[in-house]
Amino acid sequence: MAEPQLREALCRLWYWRSQLGRLQGLRRARVANLVALQELVCQRLSENWEQAYAQVAQLLTHTVRASSAVECLNSVLRMHQNRHRYVSQEMLDLKRLFWNCRRFTHGKRRGACPYQLLGLDLPTYNWWKLLQMDPEELRQQLSTQEVAV
Repeated sequence: MAEPQLREALCRLWYWRSQLGRLQGLRRARVANLVALQELVCQRLSENWEQAYAQVAQLLTHTVRASSAVECLNSVLRMHQNRHRYVSQEMLDLKRLFWNCRRFTHGKRRGACPYQLLGLDLPTYNWWKLLQMDPEELRQQLSTQEVAV
């Protein structure tokens, strides 16, 4: 869509339509009038404005404002940092083991943990069982796997 005026009009239409679902009463009636007016503007700008609107709506519906995503992430990190202001190296190692043994539940890496994805072949990927294993026994199992490869 190379026409900037049409694109701007379609974005405005998408905005008003999205507001329409949230409002009630007199405000809803006013926004409904704005939607109808904006549809008329789009119709005058292009004959196939509905197809172009579908593309614009698809893009805008699945777009997340970067500032919102960053603020969300920052708020989670801020809470985590406040809870663990003074963390020992041992605690960091324990957290690393836990998170690297945890299987992904969504996405293309679902069902695998980071250690598996890196190609690390452990006797088990259960972090608690790994902690309970004798270090010498674990070292022996890992060294026999390297020789077999």
